[in-house]
Amino acid sequence: MTRDSLNDTLVEEEPTDAEAPRPKAWLISIGSAEDNLAAAGRIIQLDAIRTVRFGRDESADGLSLAESGSTLRIGIPFGWVSSEHAEVTLHDDGAVGRFTLTDLGSRNGTHVAGERISGTMRLRPGDVFEIGRSFWMVREMGLRNIGGPRLSELDPTGTASPHLHHIHRTLHRLAKSSIPIVLRGETGTGKEYLAHAIHRTSGRKGRLVVANLGGLSESRLELALFGEEGRPGLFEDADGGTLLLDELGELSANVQAKLLVALTEGRASRKGEVSTRSFDVRLVASTLHDLQRMVEDGRFRPDLYSRLSGFVAELPPLRSRREDIGMLARAFVQDLQREGRPTRLTSNAFRRLLRGAWPFNVRQLRQTLGTAALLASGDGTITADALAEVLEHDDGLPENPDEVRTLRDELLRSLARCSGDPERIAKEMNRSTVQIQRWLERFAISSESFK
Repeated sequence: MTRDSLNDTLVEEEPTDAEAPRPKAWLISIGSAEDNLAAAGRIIQLDAIRTVRFGRDESADGLSLAESGSTLRIGIPFGWVSSEHAEVTLHDDGAVGRFTLTDLGSRNGTHVAGERISGTMRLRPGDVFEIGRSFWMVREMGLRNIGGPRLSELDPTGTASPHLHHIHRTLHRLAKSSIPIVLRGETGTGKEYLAHAIHRTSGRKGRLVVANLGGLSESRLELALFGEEGRPGLFEDADGGTLLLDELGELSANVQAKLLVALTEGRASRKGEVSTRSFDVRLVASTLHDLQRMVEDGRFRPDLYSRLSGFVAELPPLRSRREDIGMLARAFVQDLQREGRPTRLTSNAFRRLLRGAWPFNVRQLRQTLGTAALLASGDGTITADALAEVLEHDDGLPENPDEVRTLRDELLRSLARCSGDPERIAKEMNRSTVQIQRWLERFAISSESFK
């Protein structure tokens, strides 16, 4: 009934008849700072379970589970949990949220989205609820555990998000093929990280070459991709390997046309040369933009889109996969510890992570924890106050995704005009140089590439 590793168990539902599969109910442990997020990402299947009761079990080493008929009791070894704390009930009433959460008179209360509940309330999709400093979520998904590839090759951290797991599974199956892949998502959702993972898994002998297309003029883009006399372009550099076209949606019509010819023929000429040079390149493209919408609006060539979009992966923002915040925080804290920085989170700090908007997604979470660790007390404890201090310094950073995209576009244009000089950019955008540097860090943009 329980599964400790998503990498071995979750695969896409493949029904054998026309009837749609009944959604599965899964209880996800987001984790707790009380045990250093040891149980983060644990999945409990609720196929035959109608009621889940939570209570204290201090004798257990981690979570304990005891099933009786259609009832499951989960023991949590924290003093903050009452002996009979709360229960989740599954209903077949057809409602959008068919789970109810009931507090059973616990001493420290049961909380949903940080607010203490009284009696019973219906859980909405994506609600985070707290049982005595442990955090949980219930999800429905059309998945079953019939085995599958080990996805740790693609993402060692793993995921408890059904949507992201489906993407990882599909990418793992496609990695060794030559099918082009488009990774679409907000900034910081891990597009370049996945591109590197796809290349590692592909078995291609060449290297991964990253083409940063955003903000470059048409002439510089053409030179970067295809080269000039005496200097190879990125397509030649990536021969036998993988070429990541970062921010594909910003290509001009002329560069789109030349790119289409190059992909169709598998060869291209350097600027100033008549002869063409062949290449064997697997393409992965990343973009913030909706390329399908750009095709419909006439801003992107449909023939180029059809050639590039062998598989389009829509990466979810962090706010849509809060069930993964515990797993991610644990991985980032362990990275800091391996660097020689003893680091741990308090429960209040972890609550703050779960409430965050994270407009710059996983990258912002990692950077925030790294900075907060530098501000931590002598024993490396990251408190909610330390997190607040870091996040308060992020003034000027928007939280709305559309505003984030607008800011990135404005920053890229300014980088191109100012040849990557942060001081000139700061004057042009009427910001401090420190703020510009912070934005560059958030967007993972190197100003050196614009010089």
